[in-house]
Amino acid sequence: MGGIVEDNLKPILYALFNVLSVTMIVVVNKKVFNEHHFHFPLLLVLIHSIITFLGLRIAAAFGAFEMKSLPQWPRIVLAASFVFYNGASLINLNVNTVGFYQISKILVTPMVMAMNYALYQEGTTTPVKMAVLVMLCGVTMATVTDVDVTAVGFAIGMTAVLGAAQQQILIGKMQKRLQASANQLLVTYTPFVIVMLAILSPLDHVIQQDTPALGVGTYTTWFQQYGSAPALLTIFFSGCCGLLVSLSTFLMIGATSALTYNIVGHLKTVTILTMGVVVFGDSMSTKKLMGIALALTGVIWYSKIKLDLQKLKTEASARLESRPASATHDLEKGNQN
Repeated sequence: MGGIVEDNLKPILYALFNVLSVTMIVVVNKKVFNEHHFHFPLLLVLIHSIITFLGLRIAAAFGAFEMKSLPQWPRIVLAASFVFYNGASLINLNVNTVGFYQISKILVTPMVMAMNYALYQEGTTTPVKMAVLVMLCGVTMATVTDVDVTAVGFAIGMTAVLGAAQQQILIGKMQKRLQASANQLLVTYTPFVIVMLAILSPLDHVIQQDTPALGVGTYTTWFQQYGSAPALLTIFFSGCCGLLVSLSTFLMIGATSALTYNIVGHLKTVTILTMGVVVFGDSMSTKKLMGIALALTGVIWYSKIKLDLQKLKTEASARLESRPASATHDLEKGNQN
């Protein structure tokens, strides 16, 4: 049992790290967008990427981890994957209702399972599929209010689902293929992200909400009206949170899988809903309560399946390790006879 706890300690810590960092960035970004009116999401992601790169380079300089030279092409692919995922998600959020946006987030989990099977022949057992289905039904009941969507909105939503799934899968596959740690891969691919986002960030002027003006004038207008020291500090802190989110995501997917990362993401949603009721007195309908209970049932079921599998692997490994010693003992006994 101690071996199982040891084997799962890092994933659990990474999951907690991810939950805390994502919660922080949600709160901080609400202040960035709502209080400081910084409606430039692509530019904000660019700022996050710059701070992530600088933060990791400083950490490497102080010996926190060792830099590793990695092939250029995989890093470009991963960077393009990240930009595609963020761009599709932002457009999805701007075009569709909150209800359908939530549906698209829920659909990322089955998309990850389908893509893993189609591209890598990595299937899941029937109990895992059932546990995931129960969890997704619960999350849908607890979070989705309306599903009004146009044909264009549906296409954009499905593109965002594909973007999120391929990004999560690539993170895990690239770490294993390049034999790189989360820090090593993150710091070496981020410069390509920065270049791509610098080229694309002017598109913010099309979707930003404060003024219809196009071009650099929108940045100037924002700075003149809202560019106070607290606003700039909040944006900087959002960038620091972005570093933590990226690092925790890479660490967790590298230690577990894209599917487990998704499960934790849904657990995070349910936890936020529950905390809203307990701490802030949000309303709790019967539908929401049943959804939370169903989602937690699915998460617990999935966790039990993974722990049972881990136990079987540990026992099999122990049997394999004991065989040579036993064989040697029998050989020595035969020689004595």
